Amino acid sequence: MKKIIYLLTIAILFASCGTKSEEAKFIPKHAIGVMYVNVKSLSEKSEGLDFKDLKVNSLMEDKAPKELKDFMSEFMTSENINKTFRKEYILGFMTYKRLTGVGGLILPINNAESFEAFIQPMIDKMPRLEKETNVGKDDAFTVYSNRELAIGWNNKTALLIGANNYAGAELKDLTTLDASETVLTTKYFNDFFDKGQDMGVHITSTPLGDAFDGLLSMFAGLDVNLEDNNIAYYGSFEKDHIHTETKLKLNKDIKSLSGYKDWMSTDYNRDMLDVLPKDALLVGKLSINLENLHEHFYDLRDNKTLPMEAREELKKSLKRMDRDFNKEFNMDTKTFAKIFDGSALFALTEGQTVKDSVYSYNYYTDEEEYKIVEKKMPNMFGAIGVKDKAKFDRLFNKIKDLGAPIQEISTNYYEVDRNTFMVISDSFVFFTNHANSADEVKNNGKLATNLSDFEHKDKLSHSIYLYTKGNITNIAQDFTNMYNPYGRNNFYRVDAMDELTEISGKLYEKYFGENHYFIDADGAESFTYTKGDKNSLIQTILYGDEMAKTMSELEDKTEDVKIEDLIEETIIESTKTK
Repeated sequence: MKKIIYLLTIAILFASCGTKSEEAKFIPKHAIGVMYVNVKSLSEKSEGLDFKDLKVNSLMEDKAPKELKDFMSEFMTSENINKTFRKEYILGFMTYKRLTGVGGLILPINNAESFEAFIQPMIDKMPRLEKETNVGKDDAFTVYSNRELAIGWNNKTALLIGANNYAGAELKDLTTLDASETVLTTKYFNDFFDKGQDMGVHITSTPLGDAFDGLLSMFAGLDVNLEDNNIAYYGSFEKDHIHTETKLKLNKDIKSLSGYKDWMSTDYNRDMLDVLPKDALLVGKLSINLENLHEHFYDLRDNKTLPMEAREELKKSLKRMDRDFNKEFNMDTKTFAKIFDGSALFALTEGQTVKDSVYSYNYYTDEEEYKIVEKKMPNMFGAIGVKDKAKFDRLFNKIKDLGAPIQEISTNYYEVDRNTFMVISDSFVFFTNHANSADEVKNNGKLATNLSDFEHKDKLSHSIYLYTKGNITNIAQDFTNMYNPYGRNNFYRVDAMDELTEISGKLYEKYFGENHYFIDADGAESFTYTKGDKNSLIQTILYGDEMAKTMSELEDKTEDVKIEDLIEETIIESTKTK
């Protein structure tokens, strides 16, 4: 907890402290991961916040060790940081070299003198550091290093390297990088480095491909090219929302193995919106082309990227699956894939408050205890698109004949085990745990207040979409508990964790509103909307600040409880002894 507070404080001070990053020339082209943070952008967006008013400052004063407090008060001031660092881009990278991982951080500094004054107190406290001067091109770098850590700087740039071994050697290599050996010469970097984003992370498989292509062919028989697979992630704090985006670019071999571009779909049955409630706190949507997914698995039998043994085993497995399907349901897997249209919608509402028992174990009395609590029982609604009703009926009747716990209420209306109701229409199967809603759909074909005019309907055009409103953590937990196989809340409850969940939920609802997440064949995107008159960065910092204070207070309370428990346990043991 205390480490989190320290890191949060340091991050905030850096934010309060660009242009094209000149420091990229220190990133080697064989880097597996590259990241950047736009300090200039974050600094401008945080201008409306007075960092001295944050609660985390008093936490530092109360809980931080004296050495850290002295360092923070003397060196980690906004004035000192502004004097030491340029408000441009912080860069980071990760490589796999000398059979181990190496991580690096690259900081833009104003000059060598100010950075040395800033870093010297830390250097003085680090053991066994070796100092070297006149290192690298133009003999410009000063370097301090041991086996695991190296710090070096010239008059414009500071480098920090972490490694299991040879950290100093890794840093010195960066100071002599030829232009042809930097990340600037790769195919992806210019497209990845987006000045309009506050931060970005890029991961590429190309360096690993150089090392492992031959090993995979030798030991696994895989004739697959591992190079040129790229994932880029971006995050940005906008005026009223936090925006993230993930871009995926895979090479031909990986695309042929996954086949996702063929079976990921965007189509869905719009009639299913009529049976989802308008007041939903969560809405989910999934679209898959089941016929194309089926064909993809069968096409893998002839995909020469896979070794011969794997293809032969796949042929046997698919043949066995078809045989089992025919035996149980009188249809093969291809016929089964044609029954459904591949789309599904799901929703949760808050539901109603009910009384329930929560069980725990008392270690002092060696007995199980319980208490009665009030909680929300969320209402669940879902719909699965059906393309061939006749074949679905045949499949469903066979499932009933096999002894599934399904009780018929009326034609195409059933109760499934554990109070789930199912209504079958010509184009979809509807299910819910809310009996009145099931009756309504059975009698009217839809709910009176439904999602047919969903204000975010345009986002349902994505392959996977998830919408949430407010903090739904407790509702999701209660929904999971509804299907607890033991039929009760028999997990051990920790009062402090319950309190943290409750408080964090309220704080989340104070600062954040709707969330939208969607995934398509080439990546993913999310929008998290914030409340209040400040921009999303400031609101996020304020939320984190209140959460840090809450966690600190609960930590103190937990420590007090532990002391009380220890006293009680001592008294009990003393009594037993007497």
